[in-house]
Amino acid sequence: LPSQELTDLFLKQANDQGLTSLQGHRSVGGIRASIYNSMPHEGVLALRDFMNSFYTQHSCSR
Repeated sequence: LPSQELTDLFLKQANDQGLTSLQGHRSVGGIRASIYNSMPHEGVLALRDFMNSFYTQHSCSR
């Protein structure tokens, strides 16, 4: 995301919706999603939907 403020907002809103552990590595920052085989398909869809909604609400560029 283009600013730390927007990154912090993304992480807070994601956490409020039960989407946790999205903080990037402490030496790099940013956001990361670790989606392994044990991740339920519904969880992937929830993250996708949240990201699309956040993108639309905050006019983020891709």
